[in-house]
Amino acid sequence: MDFTRALTFPFDDEEWLQKLGLGVLIQFIPIIGSFALQGWAFELAKRVRNNDPAPLPDWSDFGGKIGKGFMLWLGSLIYQLPTVLFACVVAFAMFLPAMGGDSEEAMAALGGLATIIAICCSCVIVLYAIAASVVYAGGVVRYLDTEEFSTLLQFGDNFALVRENIGDFGMFLLYLIGAGLVAGVVSSITLGLAGLLYGPFFAYFGGHLLGQLAIKVSGSMAAPAV
Repeated sequence: MDFTRALTFPFDDEEWLQKLGLGVLIQFIPIIGSFALQGWAFELAKRVRNNDPAPLPDWSDFGGKIGKGFMLWLGSLIYQLPTVLFACVVAFAMFLPAMGGDSEEAMAALGGLATIIAICCSCVIVLYAIAASVVYAGGVVRYLDTEEFSTLLQFGDNFALVRENIGDFGMFLLYLIGAGLVAGVVSSITLGLAGLLYGPFFAYFGGHLLGQLAIKVSGSMAAPAV
């Protein structure tokens, strides 16, 4: 995958300032703005997947972008539900010391147990969240072709796609993490001003990378389920 191309491709579009500028404004619309950016990034990825010479979408069909973004958000939420359950376990563990009553020894023992539970669950949450995000990416790659919500939830097929192309998906994840770190540093240097571009940047950068990933793994994708 071409990291540099994913960064610079918008500037080949004569209307890049208008398209990205609207993205900056739209991101501040509560809830709807986030869905719209996700839908916009999905459309961008699909254009890259189809080798469209002008992959940067405009903001027409705004409602369609919101709807598509909502479906993607819902799919991601379903993948991450186990992290919510583990977070509830951590929250419950924080109340364990109070069950020791007036006994300092019991409170200390329960406090130690709560710490162990919190550390273990936190590790599980991080590891699962990363793994689920990668498998979900496999589902989104397949969703580019079908646009059927059930494709996102075909966990076995999505996992198989990731397993067969683990190097490509790993690179995709590393590129996103690297871009996030760089964006964070730039935002700090500019006292947060660059943070205004954070949403649209990740939408276009991640969308282009996803489209590139879809092209790379297309040969190992199973036919869509009927």
